[in-house]
Amino acid sequence: MMGRFYRFICLAAILCCVLLNSASAQYQGYIYAEIVLKNKDTYTGPIKWSGGQRQWNDVLTAVKSSNRDILQYLDKSQLKKLSNEDDPDKIDWQFMNLWRDKLPKRKKEALCRFGDIDFIHVTGSDKAQLYLKNGYKLRVEPHRDDEKQLGGNIVVYVNGDSKTLKWDEISRINFKPTPENLGQPLWKPLYGTVNTTAGPLTGFIQWNTYKYLAAHQLTGQTADGNTVKYAFAYMAAIEKQGDKALVKLRTGKDILLGNASDVDPDNRGIAVMHPIYGRVLVTWKAFISFTPEEPPATGFAYTDYPSHGRIAASVLTTEGKVYEGTCTFDLDEEWDIEMLEGNKDGLFYQVPFYYVSKITPYKRHYSQVTLKDKRTLLLGWDNDVSDKNWGVMIWLPNKEHQYIPWNKISEISFR
Repeated sequence: MMGRFYRFICLAAILCCVLLNSASAQYQGYIYAEIVLKNKDTYTGPIKWSGGQRQWNDVLTAVKSSNRDILQYLDKSQLKKLSNEDDPDKIDWQFMNLWRDKLPKRKKEALCRFGDIDFIHVTGSDKAQLYLKNGYKLRVEPHRDDEKQLGGNIVVYVNGDSKTLKWDEISRINFKPTPENLGQPLWKPLYGTVNTTAGPLTGFIQWNTYKYLAAHQLTGQTADGNTVKYAFAYMAAIEKQGDKALVKLRTGKDILLGNASDVDPDNRGIAVMHPIYGRVLVTWKAFISFTPEEPPATGFAYTDYPSHGRIAASVLTTEGKVYEGTCTFDLDEEWDIEMLEGNKDGLFYQVPFYYVSKITPYKRHYSQVTLKDKRTLLLGWDNDVSDKNWGVMIWLPNKEHQYIPWNKISEISFR
């Protein structure tokens, strides 16, 4: 009886520790904003975005609805090769007809972290203008695979209460540094190291893609069929055991759980996020174990996301020629805060271009990606790293441009 009471006291103490009180809170990684409504009312505080994002290193996924249309710089033969038309030979490629919806079509993704955004101006029922910290403006609309990220409700927390704001009520969202002392309690984020088949990854965690707080609960069934829940704050480790998970509690007790998406192959993925290397979604196939850790007090604030610039690159072609200048990668990404995407063996990477050192195409479906920390990743299948890439445009110092198709690229080095 006394042992059970002691365990209860220990778990209560652990749970208390995961609450950041107003006197000691130092973590500044939660998104903080001033939201201005169309009626001029203003609400300021930590926010939860419509797609569930809560931290500066969360990714906003949208589609660029307009930007400089780079296809105008390609000639007729280059456009034909990129065309998605069933029979491009039937297309009238006369110059004056290029703009009659006959150009190659592909959605231009806008992927950036909330920490890279200065403010957002709402322009329609599901549209907006993103103003990056570097002053550049992107017109965006919902991504077909994640429509809830634009046009949905946003929750703002003011003085301990929550206020839900409808998208069509909002005029502007001004992002601001999160105060060191908010004067209201906040739960600690889930943080730690995920061991994968490709090595360890350390950062902020979204378990099953949506459980991101130490206070959130992991759900599973025991061997006798009982459904149980444990807060991540109680856990010392989680280890995959086939189609189940062995949960090791801080009290020393181990429990095998299964038959729930938190702890079996139906898990939607464990996202590991870091403001430097970006975001990696680890599938159950690639997952080995997770060890919760104390989140760092500093280094993840809004001010830790500097204003970056254009992508600058040196391209070595298969013919041995070298072209250097600012770069539009995949005829889409222009800024080094935008993210390179690729996957391999159950790990899906989103890496900011400023953290990429070199890309070397490998066969049809892959590229070898070297990061600034000297790590090398073999990534494939996504447009960015396969033969689906539309190539790069190098803007030369003399105001000329050079288009290089993907199959003519030997290596791209980023500066």
